[in-house]
Amino acid sequence: MTASLQDRLRSSGRVFVVAVAGDSGSGKTTLSRGIRRLLGDDLISTFSLDDYHSLDRQERRVRRITPLNPEANHLDLLAEHLGSLRRGEEIKKPVYDHSNGTIKGPVPFRSAPVLIIEGLHPFYTPDLQRETDFKIFVDPSRAVKRRWKIKRDCIDRHYEREAVKKEILGREPDYKLYVDVQKIYADAVVKIEDSRLPPPFDMETPPERYSVRLIQEVMEASPSEVDLTIDLSSLFRLAESEFSISFQRDDYYGKPVSVLTVDGELHRSMIEGLEEKLCSLSGSTSPICDRSGDDRVSSTGMAQILLSWWLLEMLDRHLSGL
Repeated sequence: MTASLQDRLRSSGRVFVVAVAGDSGSGKTTLSRGIRRLLGDDLISTFSLDDYHSLDRQERRVRRITPLNPEANHLDLLAEHLGSLRRGEEIKKPVYDHSNGTIKGPVPFRSAPVLIIEGLHPFYTPDLQRETDFKIFVDPSRAVKRRWKIKRDCIDRHYEREAVKKEILGREPDYKLYVDVQKIYADAVVKIEDSRLPPPFDMETPPERYSVRLIQEVMEASPSEVDLTIDLSSLFRLAESEFSISFQRDDYYGKPVSVLTVDGELHRSMIEGLEEKLCSLSGSTSPICDRSGDDRVSSTGMAQILLSWWLLEMLDRHLSGL
């Protein structure tokens, strides 16, 4: 019997690093959630690059420097630690406490076969680029990012709303200088904007809907055969809202890329076969993507599925080379 990808990962003795870059509150964890579901908790480790801040909140305030500035982070230490983790070694990792902005630790950390790191600078330097295997850049529009960050920081972290809004404005120059530039090196860029489609006519308070554009370098090797099935009968009968899907080839920072844009919500019947195929390839039994309801998959849910597919392709090549 052919071993599943999950079994091959468990016996590989190596760590595959998925790096998810983007601004604070940009949806990095949401986009990588599909990968966690696909592979399962026992095969995934993760940490935030906030743990590698070199200055605590008070020190940054005194020096008038934001955490987006590489000088406020131990990027050399991060690259060193990633190299050790990829070899299956244990590291002593610092810990950043968001509740009071202090740096604690270090604590012992050993990674599962797949490590997901999320943060501001996961592939900012050449050393970090060498130590990361799958580079994802999450790039929401300014309006979407602002809304998400205010919601997260005010509700989850109990920050004052006006302070969060002031911080957003103060961070923008450093974001452009030090974070945004990393999408040049990304294997996949996920752009997120508000949907351009009209809201459902029968909803007084329609849910948030987005247009998601996935930009990826053209694959050199043939990917696994997967199907995106459109059952027109089910679509006409069951679809409650509009959606659109478009595909094009383009040039992105000098690289040939494929661009898939999904706007609105898809009926689950369109993605069930694709999701089942990916789960069979990985050995998983769990659904991959977020649902907007019992019958709908959001455009961000579709992005979760496609990123999971691309990851499986990379993992297969990674394991074949061991």
